[in-house]
Amino acid sequence: MFGLATTSGVGQTAAGIHLVDVRFRGDTQLEAVDLRKCAADLESQLYEGPEWLSNITDRVRLQCLQDNGYFKAVVKPSSRQLPDKHGTHQFVITFHILAGPQYRTGQVDFRNNHVFSAEELRSMFKVASGDVFNPAKIRQGLDQMRSTYVERRYLDFTSVPDATIDDVHHVIGLVIACEEGEQFR
Repeated sequence: MFGLATTSGVGQTAAGIHLVDVRFRGDTQLEAVDLRKCAADLESQLYEGPEWLSNITDRVRLQCLQDNGYFKAVVKPSSRQLPDKHGTHQFVITFHILAGPQYRTGQVDFRNNHVFSAEELRSMFKVASGDVFNPAKIRQGLDQMRSTYVERRYLDFTSVPDATIDDVHHVIGLVIACEEGEQFR
């Protein structure tokens, strides 16, 4: 599918948006965050659509910062358009980062689980208490739980995670409520 992208303030249409240069300001010396890799990943892709800047900003916040424990990071973009090249809009983007504290994983508990023990469910999460809090790893653990329940024919299984955020000690704990449903034969 071929899409066209337009940018506000620009009276032309091009076949996408290319980031020529991605820069970071503010909190740039962060433990476990490789902003050079983040910038290279962003620069390697072509973007489209009216929400391109918002989408890229969310990606920086989620993948570059939150997945490295900076759970409450704030990212504000500014952009400067360069002359179009090869049929694409060319931009330099600067992200101002207010990272906040780095959070760690706290206790992960389970409620209403009967089919699998808490230990079995906990083993599906590839993050230990004290590790940097990583929402992507939590999502992977929840997906693994779902797959494991479905393998046992609990097709209506759902999990509802509830996070407890300790802003004093910078720890995020989870209580995951299991709704197992009926086993299908």
